[in-house]
Amino acid sequence: MESFAVLLIAAVLFLGFLFLGTYLLDIQYYGPASKRPTAVRIDLTSFPQFFLGFTTEDKARAISYDDFALGTESTMKVKEVLEQEISEGLFSKSGLSMAVALDPSTVSDAAGAAVSFEVVNTNNYGNLAVIWNGKEYYSDKPPAGKITVKLPKASLKNENTFAIKSTGPGARFWASSVYSLRHVRLDVVTVSKRTLFLEVFPEEIPVWSAGVLNFRRSDYSTQNGVIKAYVNGKLVYNSFPNEADKIEIGPAEIRPGTNLIRFESEGGVFSLKNVFLNVFLWKNRTTGVTKSFILNADDLVLLNRSGYSGVVQIKLGEVLKAAPLEIRFNNGKAAKSVFITELKDRINATFGHDQVSEGNNTLTFATDGSMRVDSVDVFVQGR
Repeated sequence: MESFAVLLIAAVLFLGFLFLGTYLLDIQYYGPASKRPTAVRIDLTSFPQFFLGFTTEDKARAISYDDFALGTESTMKVKEVLEQEISEGLFSKSGLSMAVALDPSTVSDAAGAAVSFEVVNTNNYGNLAVIWNGKEYYSDKPPAGKITVKLPKASLKNENTFAIKSTGPGARFWASSVYSLRHVRLDVVTVSKRTLFLEVFPEEIPVWSAGVLNFRRSDYSTQNGVIKAYVNGKLVYNSFPNEADKIEIGPAEIRPGTNLIRFESEGGVFSLKNVFLNVFLWKNRTTGVTKSFILNADDLVLLNRSGYSGVVQIKLGEVLKAAPLEIRFNNGKAAKSVFITELKDRINATFGHDQVSEGNNTLTFATDGSMRVDSVDVFVQGR
C-alpha cells in the first residue's frame, strides 16, 4: 500500500514538472500569453449571388455556304449570271466581261475551275468563245443545250479576267451572230480541301461570344477517316463527323476582317450540306453592380495600423466570358480601383484606409466579361 502511494506521488510530481516545462517553453518562444500574436478578423458585411457584365447572348446574324464535298471532286461557286445575251454584228454588239478575284487560299485549294452555261437560243452565225485571262479555252458553234468548259489549275491567279463573246456573222455582214445564255456560272473545282470565309466586323470583336458552324452529312458511304477544320490556321475540329455536327469558333480564334475556315479530309470522302454559321454576340452589359457596407471609427483606426488590411473575398461562379474584374471603392471619390486579371474560384482583393471612410462605403463591381459572383465577404484582417 505504501509503495502505491509513493508511485502516485511520483506521477503527480512528474506531470507537474511536464506542465511547468511546457509553460516555460511557451514564455521563451512566444512571451507572456497576453502578448502572443492572434489572428484578427472583423466581418463587415456579406453580399449574396449576383451577375456581372453581359447578361444575355443573342444570335446576331447567320451566314449560309454552298454544299461541298471533301476527298472527291466538288465545286465552289464564284460567279453566276442568270441571263446573258451575246451578240456580234454591225448593229448589235454585247458580251460578258468581268474581273474575278480569288483568295490565295482558294487558288491553293483548287484543282482547277469550270465555266458552265446553257444555250437557250442561237442562230450559229458566229463562234461562241470563252476567254480566261486573255486566252481562249472554248470557241465553237454550240447548239442549244448545256456547255461546260474546264480551266486548268495553272490558269488560276489571285486577279483574273473572264469573258464570253461571239465572233462576227461572216458573209452575213448585214446580220448579227446571237447567243442567248442562261445560268452562266464560274466554279472553282476542289478535291480534298475547302476554305470558307467569315467576315468579322471590328465592333463585333469585344462582344463576340461564338460563331457556331453547323453542317450535315449527305453521304454515308464513308465509314472511316476524319474531317479536320482550321480557323486562321488553328485546329478546332478533328473528328469523324456525326450525322449533324457543329464547330464552335470562340473569341480566341477570330480577328477583324476576313477569317479563313479551312476544311480537309483525311482517309475518307465526305459530302456536307446545310452548311451555315450563326454569329452570337453578348448583349445587355451592366455598367456595374454596386453594394454598400458600414465602417465604424474603430475599424478605420485598425485599418491604419501596420499589419492590418481590408479584404474583399469573392467566391466566383460560372465565367461565360472571361475579362478582368474591376472593384471600385466609393464612386465619385478619389480612391483607386482594384483590377483582378486572374480569375479563380476564390479571389481576395485587399484595400487600405485611404480607399474607405468612416460610415457608409460602396463597392462597385464591373467587367467587360460575363460571370456569376456566388458570394462576397468584406472584412478586416490582421494579427
